[in-house]
Amino acid sequence: MLQVLLAVLVLVVSTAHGGQAPPSSALNMLRGEMSKSELQFSHMHSYFQQQHRHRRLTANDTLDDAVDEANEIGRSVRDAIKKMRGGSDDFYQDLIHAVQIILCDKKVKDKSLDPEKNPSIRFVSNTSDLAYKDDNGVCIRINRNLLIEPSVIAEYDTSYMCEVKPNCYWREINATNDNRYAVYAEDVGLSSNDMTYDDAKDKLMKWLQGLLVFVVPGIILAALSLLTMIFFLLCRCCCNRCGGRSPKEGGYTCMQKFLPLLFFLLFSIGVVAVAGASLIYQKTLTSAVSDIFDAASHTLGNGTQWVVKLQTPLESVSNNVMVSADKISLTLTDTTFIEKGITGITNALDGFQHDTADQTLPTNCTISADNAYCVACDVCTTISKSVGDASKEIKDKAGPGVVKLNEVRSMLTTELVTIKDSVRSQIDDAVNSMLKDLNTSISDGSDQVTEYRGHYDDQKIAQQAGVLVLFALALVVIVLGLIGILFGLTPLKFLANIIHIAYVIGFIALIITFIVSSVFLAVSVLLGDACEITLIFVKDWTVPLGHTTAGDVANACFGNDSLIDVLDLSKSLNFSNIDFPNLDTSTMLNFSSLNTFTTEIKSTDASTFNINTTLPLDFFTNLIKYTKQTDIICDPNDGNYSQSNIFTPWIANSESATGDAADVYMRKRYENYDATCTLGNGETFQCANATNPCKFSEFISELYAPAYKFIELENSADAFVTVMHTNIDNVKTVTDDFTANTTALNKKIVTIKDDLTSNLLKYVDQFKAEMYCTFIKDGFFEVYHALCGDLMPAFTMISLLLFLAGVFLIPVNICLIIALKRLKARGNGSHVMDNEMKFK
Repeated sequence: MLQVLLAVLVLVVSTAHGGQAPPSSALNMLRGEMSKSELQFSHMHSYFQQQHRHRRLTANDTLDDAVDEANEIGRSVRDAIKKMRGGSDDFYQDLIHAVQIILCDKKVKDKSLDPEKNPSIRFVSNTSDLAYKDDNGVCIRINRNLLIEPSVIAEYDTSYMCEVKPNCYWREINATNDNRYAVYAEDVGLSSNDMTYDDAKDKLMKWLQGLLVFVVPGIILAALSLLTMIFFLLCRCCCNRCGGRSPKEGGYTCMQKFLPLLFFLLFSIGVVAVAGASLIYQKTLTSAVSDIFDAASHTLGNGTQWVVKLQTPLESVSNNVMVSADKISLTLTDTTFIEKGITGITNALDGFQHDTADQTLPTNCTISADNAYCVACDVCTTISKSVGDASKEIKDKAGPGVVKLNEVRSMLTTELVTIKDSVRSQIDDAVNSMLKDLNTSISDGSDQVTEYRGHYDDQKIAQQAGVLVLFALALVVIVLGLIGILFGLTPLKFLANIIHIAYVIGFIALIITFIVSSVFLAVSVLLGDACEITLIFVKDWTVPLGHTTAGDVANACFGNDSLIDVLDLSKSLNFSNIDFPNLDTSTMLNFSSLNTFTTEIKSTDASTFNINTTLPLDFFTNLIKYTKQTDIICDPNDGNYSQSNIFTPWIANSESATGDAADVYMRKRYENYDATCTLGNGETFQCANATNPCKFSEFISELYAPAYKFIELENSADAFVTVMHTNIDNVKTVTDDFTANTTALNKKIVTIKDDLTSNLLKYVDQFKAEMYCTFIKDGFFEVYHALCGDLMPAFTMISLLLFLAGVFLIPVNICLIIALKRLKARGNGSHVMDNEMKFK
């Protein structure tokens, strides 16, 4: 307190010297190290102060300089007060935490509160809104591998309860916790260095004691002034000499009369100087109030403009969203093919590969030197590689683009087309409800600010009188005392009794001055603490506002973050985040490997199978030779067999089908000649697989079987090639259809993109660009600067000056009492007071 009063004395001395700046050493004595938040505010204050100086127009530069210097002193005194009370960031953080604990404990002990909403309740039903869950709706619990409390395990497993959300009582749960920690309750368990409830009470008591340091002195002096006044008046009325009614025997010398007058003048000058210094701070105070009104009006005006900037694009979005969604829905008709991606082509290729690759005839036969009837497809040996190359090219070229097209189509459908009604409904609600209510609130607030500003501006007399009203009684005492002293120095000594009125008023002024200064000091200290705490809140508004929408909005405004996510508008505007691809379909769908492969397959014929065509002719020649012979004894006389009827030999013999297989038919037919066609009768023959001499029917069967198989092999090769051509045509058709459909879809997407960009997305982008509310932060700091940077230090200095005026008024009152008795005494050393001049 002494340090603060010294600073005030420095100001008074500087004022008495014509507003000269105080010595730098006096200021340096008061300046302590400022915390990081204070330094930030200092830079911010310097900027606003510079802007304020540019705005301020005055003809008296000297007065402006005096005001600036006085403001610096005021801020230095404020810093000194803060330092005396140990006001650091940690101090105020602890104070906030202590208040939170006290308020939380009050809720815990509130019997009228719904039991489920009691902060100390740890377990709640998994259907409760207070259940602690993750984004997937799963209850967040302590790791079972670390959990050791049987009661907690029972709550989890038997009662199926969930932990309550973190609140003022219960902390969050992390992966390393083996139990849940409370914020302050000692009987539940605390993490290290946490504040207990008793710590919180002690912290508040220390804060209150620090406040009382500035309040109690004034109250004590006011009480002493009251007691002194009562005691003096009682003595005055009941006693003579001890009450000051009788002068000293023998009178007073000139020096004895002069000394109380001198001290009266000196301390009166002190009171007047203090009152004069307060006028400087009155100018700051008045200017700060005006700045607060200006900042409030400016911020509210910005708020009105902001609402208009939000409302205009939102209305345009509402008007266009249905039309755009319907147009997109119509444009995307018959585009579901893209959902399968390139699998249609790759599946067709895989199917072709499965049916064709490494094929042999007959199917799945094994080629060997002993198996003359198994042949390989030359082109089929490279099909797997060709299909692999074609598939890789399709995946590399078309895969990413097709995925993007499918994503865009899916997002357009899910994020706009299917939710168009809810998007429009939410936007209409925002326009018709939220924004209109906000605009109404801003308008009402602006009207109130204008009204209060009008009332303030109308108080011209009060503004002009300002803080002098606080010093009015002290000044009245001085004026009356001067008048009484002047009369006491003239023959009209009896009029010096006016000093009685002066010192009685002086006692009253002392009581009122000290009480008012104590109240003002208390308010200024509280206001200073509020300013420091507010700077902490700026870092995280959820501390005072809780984890609510209001707290999140405030953090977004002060952090220059968009309000889109805070107000949960992201889902309705997700369609605006669609990343439309810029695809070159002529390159993306140019499958050169597939085209080359297709051409190769289409140019393939049966020659790809290495079938020996001379062997069947030899077998046919011998078959015709032996079945056509007309020997006298061996006379089959057939021989009309050819490639065209090899599978239906009965037709060659002009017979009807017997129901037997061709080889059975041939064996049975020539069994009729086994007896006549023997060695020596007809053409000589010898079997290759039967025991010789063999039967004629067996020999004919040996000739017929290979001829049959080779002709069957040739026909199978022709059929296989035909099927292969058909399958590759199907692949080509699937590819051509996919290419055409994908190209068309890409054109549709481009059309949709252009339409959305020129209409709906343009308005959404405008809306997103305006979803920043930094003007609130700017307005807040303008008000903060005026309130905490100017008004609060000025108010603190006025409070201290008022206290100092009371201190100066004490000797003024004493000097008046002494001066009255000595001025009314006759002579200069040998006479006593005239009886007629006594004040009775």
